Amino acid sequence: MKPLLAKQLTELLDRIDHAIDGELVSVTMNHPQNFTIELSVQDKNRGYDWINIAFEFDGIVDANLLDDSKLSLIDMSDGITMLFEEGFYAFGVGRYNNITALKSSTLFLVGNSLKYEERPFNN
Repeated sequence: MKPLLAKQLTELLDRIDHAIDGELVSVTMNHPQNFTIELSVQDKNRGYDWINIAFEFDGIVDANLLDDSKLSLIDMSDGITMLFEEGFYAFGVGRYNNITALKSSTLFLVGNSLKYEERPFNN
C-alpha cells in the first residue's frame, strides 16, 4: 500500500470518476482501528478498464460499517466522497462537502491516515 496524501485525493477521485456506478467489494477489519475498503471502479488511465482499488484507513475515530453481505445493495450511482479536513481523512458513499455531512452516509470511515493500492479487477 502507498500513502495517499491530501493533495492527491482530487486527482485520484477524478481518475476513478468518484467510483460512480462502481461496486463495493469488501470492508475488512485489519484490527479495531484499521480498516480496508475495496471497490471495483473504472480507471480513466487504463481506457476506462475496470480495476479494484483498496483504501486502508488507520487510526479510526468514527465509522458506520455494514456486513459484506449488504455491500452489493448499496447504491453507488453518486459514487464516493473522500475528504481531508482538520487532520482527518474521511470516506463515504455519496457526495458530501464536509466530514459532518459525510457522517450521514450509509457507510463511512474517518481516520488519521490513508493508504491505497491498485489491484486487478476481481469482484
